[in-house]
Amino acid sequence: MPTDIYARLRDLAASAEAKPAEMRPVLLRVTTDLFALHTVHTAEEIRLYEEMAGKLIDDADEATLLAVARKLAHCADAPTAILKRIQARGGEPARELLLQDPQIDRGELRRIAFNGACDQASSVAGRRDLDREIVRILTARPEREVARAVAENRAAPLGVEDVKALAGRGRDDPILARALLDRGEPSLDVLPLYLSADRRERSRLLALALEANILRAGRPDAGVVLDEQSAERIEIAATRRKRASFALVLADVLKCDPVIARRIVDDESGDALALTFRAINLPEAAAARIFLIAVPKVALSAEVFDHAMRLIRTVPWRVARRIVEAMIDAPRSEPALFARAHARQPSAEELPTKVGQGERRDSTQDGGGQQRA
Repeated sequence: MPTDIYARLRDLAASAEAKPAEMRPVLLRVTTDLFALHTVHTAEEIRLYEEMAGKLIDDADEATLLAVARKLAHCADAPTAILKRIQARGGEPARELLLQDPQIDRGELRRIAFNGACDQASSVAGRRDLDREIVRILTARPEREVARAVAENRAAPLGVEDVKALAGRGRDDPILARALLDRGEPSLDVLPLYLSADRRERSRLLALALEANILRAGRPDAGVVLDEQSAERIEIAATRRKRASFALVLADVLKCDPVIARRIVDDESGDALALTFRAINLPEAAAARIFLIAVPKVALSAEVFDHAMRLIRTVPWRVARRIVEAMIDAPRSEPALFARAHARQPSAEELPTKVGQGERRDSTQDGGGQQRA
Protein backbone atom coordinates (compact mmCIF):
# COMPACT_ATOMS: atom_id res chain seq x y z
CA MET A 1 0.00 0.00 0.00
CA PRO A 2 1.49 3.40 -0.89
CA THR A 3 2.68 5.48 2.05
CA ASP A 4 0.19 8.26 1.27
CA ILE A 5 -2.69 5.83 1.83
CA TYR A 6 -1.23 4.86 5.19
CA ALA A 7 -0.96 8.54 6.05
CA ARG A 8 -4.58 9.11 5.06
CA LEU A 9 -5.70 6.18 7.22
CA ARG A 10 -3.74 7.65 10.13
CA ASP A 11 -5.31 11.06 9.63
CA LEU A 12 -8.80 9.56 9.41
CA ALA A 13 -8.17 7.59 12.58
CA ALA A 14 -7.03 10.72 14.39
CA SER A 15 -10.21 12.59 13.43
CA ALA A 16 -12.66 9.72 14.03
CA GLU A 17 -13.40 10.78 17.59
CA ALA A 18 -14.42 14.25 16.43
CA LYS A 19 -16.88 13.05 13.80
CA PRO A 20 -20.60 13.09 14.64
CA ALA A 21 -22.35 9.71 14.87
CA GLU A 22 -24.18 10.13 11.56
CA MET A 23 -20.87 10.53 9.77
CA ARG A 24 -19.29 7.40 11.17
CA PRO A 25 -20.84 4.96 8.66
CA VAL A 26 -19.47 7.12 5.84
CA LEU A 27 -16.08 7.21 7.50
CA LEU A 28 -16.13 3.41 7.87
CA ARG A 29 -16.84 3.03 4.16
CA VAL A 30 -14.08 5.43 3.15
CA THR A 31 -11.58 3.76 5.46
CA THR A 32 -12.51 0.31 4.16
CA ASP A 33 -12.22 1.50 0.54
CA LEU A 34 -8.69 2.72 1.28
CA PHE A 35 -7.77 -0.54 2.99
CA ALA A 36 -9.18 -2.64 0.14
CA LEU A 37 -7.22 -0.85 -2.56
CA HIS A 38 -4.65 -3.64 -2.12
CA THR A 39 -5.10 -7.23 -1.00
CA VAL A 40 -1.80 -7.38 0.94
CA HIS A 41 -0.93 -5.00 3.78
CA THR A 42 1.77 -4.37 6.33
CA ALA A 43 1.22 -5.28 9.96
CA GLU A 44 0.95 -1.59 10.85
CA GLU A 45 -1.69 -0.96 8.19
CA ILE A 46 -3.75 -3.93 9.43
CA ARG A 47 -3.43 -2.73 13.05
CA LEU A 48 -4.45 0.81 12.15
CA TYR A 49 -7.47 -0.28 10.11
CA GLU A 50 -8.60 -2.69 12.83
CA GLU A 51 -8.33 0.06 15.46
CA MET A 52 -10.31 2.54 13.42
CA ALA A 53 -12.97 0.16 12.12
CA GLY A 54 -13.42 -1.14 15.65
CA LYS A 55 -14.45 2.35 16.76
CA LEU A 56 -16.88 2.87 13.90
CA ILE A 57 -18.52 -0.48 13.32
CA ASP A 58 -21.13 -0.26 16.09
CA ASP A 59 -22.65 2.84 14.47
CA ALA A 60 -22.88 1.23 11.00
CA ASP A 61 -26.22 0.29 9.47
CA GLU A 62 -26.72 -3.00 7.61
CA ALA A 63 -26.18 -1.45 4.16
CA THR A 64 -22.82 -0.04 5.29
CA LEU A 65 -21.78 -3.33 6.87
CA LEU A 66 -22.74 -5.18 3.69
CA ALA A 67 -20.53 -2.89 1.62
CA VAL A 68 -17.68 -3.35 4.11
CA ALA A 69 -18.12 -7.13 4.16
CA ARG A 70 -17.95 -7.31 0.36
CA LYS A 71 -14.71 -5.32 0.36
CA LEU A 72 -13.05 -7.23 3.19
CA ALA A 73 -14.03 -10.62 1.78
CA HIS A 74 -11.50 -10.07 -0.99
CA CYS A 75 -8.68 -9.10 1.41
CA ALA A 76 -6.87 -12.24 2.53
CA ASP A 77 -5.35 -10.39 5.52
CA ALA A 78 -8.44 -8.50 6.68
CA PRO A 79 -8.47 -8.24 10.50
CA THR A 80 -10.10 -11.33 11.98
CA ALA A 81 -11.58 -9.35 14.84
CA ILE A 82 -13.48 -7.06 12.44
CA LEU A 83 -14.76 -10.01 10.40
CA LYS A 84 -16.02 -11.71 13.56
CA ARG A 85 -17.85 -8.57 14.65
CA ILE A 86 -19.59 -8.36 11.27
CA GLN A 87 -20.56 -12.03 11.52
CA ALA A 88 -21.87 -11.47 15.03
CA ARG A 89 -24.24 -8.78 13.74
CA GLY A 90 -25.84 -11.38 11.47
CA GLY A 91 -28.05 -10.57 8.50
CA GLU A 92 -26.91 -10.04 4.92
CA PRO A 93 -23.37 -8.85 5.83
CA ALA A 94 -22.69 -12.06 7.75
CA ARG A 95 -24.07 -14.15 4.89
CA GLU A 96 -21.84 -12.26 2.46
CA LEU A 97 -18.77 -13.23 4.48
CA LEU A 98 -19.90 -16.86 4.55
CA LEU A 99 -20.20 -16.69 0.78
CA GLN A 100 -16.90 -14.97 0.03
CA ASP A 101 -14.46 -14.86 2.96
CA PRO A 102 -11.45 -17.16 2.31
CA GLN A 103 -10.36 -16.98 5.95
CA ILE A 104 -13.25 -19.08 7.28
CA ASP A 105 -11.97 -22.42 8.57
CA ARG A 106 -13.05 -25.52 6.63
CA GLY A 107 -14.25 -27.10 9.85
CA GLU A 108 -16.52 -24.12 10.47
CA LEU A 109 -17.90 -24.41 6.94
CA ARG A 110 -18.65 -28.11 7.50
CA ARG A 111 -20.36 -27.31 10.79
CA ILE A 112 -22.57 -24.66 9.17
CA ALA A 113 -23.32 -26.97 6.24
CA PHE A 114 -24.41 -29.70 8.65
CA ASN A 115 -26.46 -27.86 11.26
CA GLY A 116 -26.26 -24.12 10.58
CA ALA A 117 -29.31 -21.99 9.93
CA CYS A 118 -30.89 -22.29 6.49
CA ASP A 119 -29.72 -18.86 5.32
CA GLN A 120 -26.18 -19.57 6.51
CA ALA A 121 -26.08 -22.95 4.79
CA SER A 122 -27.40 -21.37 1.60
CA SER A 123 -24.55 -18.87 1.67
CA VAL A 124 -22.00 -21.65 2.17
CA ALA A 125 -23.61 -23.52 -0.74
CA GLY A 126 -22.77 -20.61 -3.03
CA ARG A 127 -19.02 -20.55 -2.27
CA ARG A 128 -16.58 -21.12 -5.11
CA ASP A 129 -14.24 -23.30 -3.04
CA LEU A 130 -16.52 -26.12 -1.88
CA ASP A 131 -15.19 -29.67 -1.64
CA ARG A 132 -17.07 -32.92 -2.23
CA GLU A 133 -17.61 -33.54 1.49
CA ILE A 134 -19.32 -30.21 2.10
CA VAL A 135 -21.40 -30.62 -1.07
CA ARG A 136 -22.63 -34.03 0.12
CA ILE A 137 -23.60 -32.54 3.48
CA LEU A 138 -25.46 -29.68 1.83
CA THR A 139 -27.38 -31.87 -0.64
CA ALA A 140 -28.58 -34.01 2.27
CA ARG A 141 -30.26 -31.03 3.94
CA PRO A 142 -34.05 -30.82 3.55
CA GLU A 143 -34.38 -27.08 2.84
CA ARG A 144 -35.32 -26.19 -0.72
CA GLU A 145 -33.27 -22.98 -0.58
CA VAL A 146 -30.06 -24.89 0.19
CA ALA A 147 -30.65 -27.39 -2.62
CA ARG A 148 -31.24 -24.57 -5.09
CA ALA A 149 -28.08 -22.73 -3.96
CA VAL A 150 -25.94 -25.84 -4.48
CA ALA A 151 -27.43 -26.51 -7.92
CA GLU A 152 -27.00 -22.89 -9.01
CA ASN A 153 -23.33 -22.92 -8.00
CA ARG A 154 -21.54 -24.06 -11.16
CA ALA A 155 -18.31 -24.43 -9.17
CA ALA A 156 -19.84 -26.93 -6.72
CA PRO A 157 -18.33 -30.39 -7.41
CA LEU A 158 -21.55 -32.42 -7.62
CA GLY A 159 -21.03 -36.17 -7.72
CA VAL A 160 -23.35 -38.60 -9.49
CA GLU A 161 -25.24 -39.42 -6.30
CA ASP A 162 -25.59 -35.72 -5.49
CA VAL A 163 -27.10 -35.04 -8.93
CA LYS A 164 -29.49 -37.99 -8.58
CA ALA A 165 -30.64 -36.82 -5.17
CA LEU A 166 -31.19 -33.24 -6.33
CA ALA A 167 -32.90 -34.37 -9.55
CA GLY A 168 -35.38 -36.40 -7.52
CA ARG A 169 -36.24 -33.30 -5.51
CA GLY A 170 -36.41 -31.23 -8.68
CA ARG A 171 -39.51 -33.07 -9.95
CA ASP A 172 -41.73 -30.71 -7.99
CA ASP A 173 -39.36 -27.74 -7.83
CA PRO A 174 -39.03 -26.05 -11.24
CA ILE A 175 -36.38 -23.61 -9.97
CA LEU A 176 -34.16 -26.44 -8.73
CA ALA A 177 -34.81 -28.41 -11.92
CA ARG A 178 -33.85 -25.49 -14.12
CA ALA A 179 -30.67 -24.89 -12.10
CA LEU A 180 -29.60 -28.51 -12.57
CA LEU A 181 -30.40 -28.54 -16.28
CA ASP A 182 -28.46 -25.29 -16.76
CA ARG A 183 -25.27 -26.81 -15.34
CA GLY A 184 -24.39 -28.35 -18.72
CA GLU A 185 -25.29 -31.08 -21.17
CA PRO A 186 -27.96 -33.27 -19.54
CA SER A 187 -27.26 -36.86 -18.56
CA LEU A 188 -29.56 -39.74 -17.65
CA ASP A 189 -29.10 -38.75 -14.02
CA VAL A 190 -31.46 -35.80 -14.62
CA LEU A 191 -34.11 -37.88 -16.41
CA PRO A 192 -36.60 -37.13 -13.58
CA LEU A 193 -36.50 -33.50 -14.77
CA TYR A 194 -37.92 -34.31 -18.22
CA LEU A 195 -41.01 -32.19 -17.62
CA SER A 196 -38.85 -29.14 -16.82
CA ALA A 197 -36.51 -29.61 -19.78
CA ASP A 198 -36.78 -27.60 -22.99
CA ARG A 199 -37.16 -29.23 -26.40
CA ARG A 200 -33.42 -29.57 -27.04
CA GLU A 201 -32.81 -31.06 -23.59
CA ARG A 202 -35.71 -33.48 -24.02
CA SER A 203 -34.30 -34.64 -27.35
CA ARG A 204 -30.96 -35.25 -25.68
CA LEU A 205 -32.51 -37.16 -22.77
CA LEU A 206 -34.52 -39.30 -25.18
CA ALA A 207 -31.40 -39.99 -27.23
CA LEU A 208 -29.51 -41.06 -24.10
CA ALA A 209 -32.35 -43.35 -23.05
CA LEU A 210 -32.43 -44.89 -26.53
CA GLU A 211 -28.67 -45.44 -26.43
CA ALA A 212 -28.96 -47.14 -23.05
CA ASN A 213 -31.72 -49.36 -24.42
CA ILE A 214 -29.37 -50.75 -27.08
CA LEU A 215 -27.86 -52.87 -24.32
CA ARG A 216 -31.21 -54.71 -24.14
CA ALA A 217 -31.38 -55.34 -27.88
CA GLY A 218 -32.93 -58.66 -28.76
CA ARG A 219 -35.06 -58.87 -25.64
CA PRO A 220 -38.87 -58.83 -25.86
CA ASP A 221 -40.16 -55.26 -25.87
CA ALA A 222 -43.90 -55.59 -26.39
CA GLY A 223 -44.45 -54.27 -22.88
CA VAL A 224 -47.74 -53.95 -21.06
CA VAL A 225 -51.16 -54.18 -22.64
CA LEU A 226 -53.64 -51.65 -21.33
CA ASP A 227 -57.03 -53.17 -20.60
CA GLU A 228 -59.97 -51.82 -22.56
CA GLN A 229 -61.72 -50.39 -19.52
CA SER A 230 -58.73 -48.22 -18.58
CA ALA A 231 -58.19 -47.10 -22.17
CA GLU A 232 -61.84 -46.07 -22.39
CA ARG A 233 -61.69 -44.20 -19.08
CA ILE A 234 -58.64 -42.24 -20.24
CA GLU A 235 -60.17 -41.31 -23.59
CA ILE A 236 -63.54 -40.30 -22.12
CA ALA A 237 -61.93 -38.15 -19.43
CA ALA A 238 -59.62 -36.48 -21.94
CA THR A 239 -62.17 -35.79 -24.66
CA ARG A 240 -64.52 -34.14 -22.17
CA ARG A 241 -61.86 -31.41 -22.06
CA LYS A 242 -61.79 -31.37 -18.26
CA ARG A 243 -58.08 -31.43 -17.59
CA ALA A 244 -58.48 -31.95 -13.85
CA SER A 245 -60.57 -35.10 -14.42
CA PHE A 246 -58.21 -36.28 -17.15
CA ALA A 247 -55.23 -35.88 -14.80
CA LEU A 248 -56.99 -37.77 -12.00
CA VAL A 249 -57.75 -40.73 -14.27
CA LEU A 250 -54.19 -40.72 -15.60
CA ALA A 251 -52.83 -40.58 -12.05
CA ASP A 252 -54.98 -43.58 -11.14
CA VAL A 253 -53.64 -45.58 -14.08
CA LEU A 254 -50.04 -44.55 -13.48
CA LYS A 255 -50.33 -44.86 -9.70
CA CYS A 256 -48.69 -41.47 -9.26
CA ASP A 257 -49.26 -38.12 -7.59
CA PRO A 258 -52.14 -36.27 -9.32
CA VAL A 259 -49.99 -33.12 -9.34
CA ILE A 260 -47.43 -34.85 -11.55
CA ALA A 261 -50.18 -36.27 -13.77
CA ARG A 262 -51.57 -32.75 -14.18
CA ARG A 263 -48.14 -31.50 -15.29
CA ILE A 264 -48.05 -34.26 -17.91
CA VAL A 265 -51.54 -33.31 -19.12
CA ASP A 266 -50.68 -29.58 -19.18
CA ASP A 267 -47.43 -30.05 -21.10
CA GLU A 268 -48.15 -28.10 -24.30
CA SER A 269 -45.54 -29.85 -26.45
CA GLY A 270 -47.38 -33.16 -26.15
CA ASP A 271 -44.08 -35.00 -25.71
CA ALA A 272 -44.66 -36.08 -22.13
CA LEU A 273 -48.22 -37.21 -22.87
CA ALA A 274 -47.10 -39.12 -25.96
CA LEU A 275 -44.42 -40.98 -24.01
CA THR A 276 -46.95 -41.72 -21.28
CA PHE A 277 -49.39 -43.15 -23.83
CA ARG A 278 -46.55 -45.30 -25.21
CA ALA A 279 -45.54 -46.43 -21.73
CA ILE A 280 -49.05 -47.71 -20.98
CA ASN A 281 -49.60 -48.89 -24.57
CA LEU A 282 -52.73 -46.82 -25.12
CA PRO A 283 -54.04 -47.69 -28.60
CA GLU A 284 -52.66 -45.32 -31.23
CA ALA A 285 -56.09 -44.35 -32.51
CA ALA A 286 -57.23 -43.35 -29.02
CA ALA A 287 -54.06 -41.32 -28.52
CA ALA A 288 -54.64 -39.49 -31.82
CA ARG A 289 -58.23 -38.64 -30.88
CA ILE A 290 -57.12 -37.29 -27.50
CA PHE A 291 -54.48 -35.06 -29.08
CA LEU A 292 -56.91 -33.73 -31.69
CA ILE A 293 -59.74 -33.06 -29.26
CA ALA A 294 -58.16 -32.32 -25.89
CA VAL A 295 -54.70 -30.80 -26.57
CA PRO A 296 -55.18 -27.65 -28.68
CA LYS A 297 -51.47 -26.82 -29.01
CA VAL A 298 -50.90 -30.21 -30.60
CA ALA A 299 -54.08 -30.27 -32.65
CA LEU A 300 -53.44 -26.85 -34.24
CA SER A 301 -49.99 -27.77 -35.56
CA ALA A 302 -49.53 -30.60 -38.02
CA GLU A 303 -45.82 -30.65 -37.19
CA VAL A 304 -46.38 -30.95 -33.45
CA PHE A 305 -49.11 -33.58 -33.94
CA ASP A 306 -46.89 -35.65 -36.25
CA HIS A 307 -44.04 -35.41 -33.76
CA ALA A 308 -46.22 -36.67 -30.89
CA MET A 309 -47.57 -39.57 -32.94
CA ARG A 310 -44.06 -40.42 -34.14
CA LEU A 311 -42.96 -40.78 -30.53
CA ILE A 312 -45.82 -43.19 -29.89
CA ARG A 313 -44.97 -45.25 -32.97
CA THR A 314 -41.18 -45.35 -32.74
CA VAL A 315 -40.05 -45.11 -29.11
CA PRO A 316 -39.54 -48.58 -27.64
CA TRP A 317 -41.90 -49.37 -24.79
CA ARG A 318 -39.02 -49.99 -22.40
CA VAL A 319 -37.55 -46.52 -23.13
CA ALA A 320 -40.92 -44.79 -22.71
CA ARG A 321 -41.50 -46.63 -19.47
CA ARG A 322 -38.09 -45.60 -18.14
CA ILE A 323 -38.74 -41.93 -18.87
CA VAL A 324 -42.24 -42.01 -17.41
CA GLU A 325 -41.06 -43.86 -14.31
CA ALA A 326 -38.46 -41.13 -13.80
CA MET A 327 -41.04 -38.36 -14.29
CA ILE A 328 -43.56 -39.80 -11.83
CA ASP A 329 -41.04 -41.16 -9.31
CA ALA A 330 -42.13 -44.77 -9.69
CA PRO A 331 -39.77 -47.19 -7.90
CA ARG A 332 -37.98 -49.38 -10.42
CA SER A 333 -38.80 -52.34 -8.17
CA GLU A 334 -42.55 -51.65 -8.17
CA PRO A 335 -44.32 -54.97 -8.95
CA ALA A 336 -46.83 -53.27 -11.24
CA LEU A 337 -46.11 -49.76 -12.44
CA PHE A 338 -49.54 -49.18 -13.89
CA ALA A 339 -52.69 -49.96 -11.96
CA ARG A 340 -54.75 -51.28 -14.88
CA ALA A 341 -52.01 -52.61 -17.13
CA HIS A 342 -50.99 -56.24 -17.47
CA ALA A 343 -48.17 -57.92 -19.31
CA ARG A 344 -48.65 -60.15 -22.31
CA GLN A 345 -47.73 -63.75 -21.60
CA PRO A 346 -44.40 -64.83 -23.15
CA SER A 347 -44.50 -67.37 -25.92
CA ALA A 348 -42.83 -70.74 -25.62
CA GLU A 349 -39.95 -69.48 -27.78
CA GLU A 350 -39.34 -66.56 -25.42
CA LEU A 351 -39.36 -68.49 -22.14
CA PRO A 352 -35.67 -69.52 -22.27
CA THR A 353 -34.69 -65.87 -22.96
CA LYS A 354 -33.22 -63.98 -20.03
CA VAL A 355 -35.73 -61.18 -19.67
CA GLY A 356 -35.39 -58.02 -17.65
CA GLN A 357 -36.57 -57.66 -14.09
CA GLY A 358 -39.66 -55.69 -15.06
CA GLU A 359 -40.81 -58.43 -17.49
CA ARG A 360 -40.36 -61.14 -14.83
CA ARG A 361 -42.64 -59.22 -12.49
CA ASP A 362 -45.21 -58.46 -15.19
CA SER A 363 -45.45 -62.10 -16.18
CA THR A 364 -46.74 -62.98 -12.70
CA GLN A 365 -49.94 -61.05 -13.32
CA ASP A 366 -53.21 -62.44 -14.58
CA GLY A 367 -55.33 -60.99 -17.35
CA GLY A 368 -57.13 -58.59 -15.01
CA GLY A 369 -53.98 -56.77 -14.02
CA GLN A 370 -53.88 -58.35 -10.53
CA GLN A 371 -50.88 -60.24 -9.26
CA ARG A 372 -51.48 -63.94 -8.72
CA ALA A 373 -51.05 -65.24 -5.22
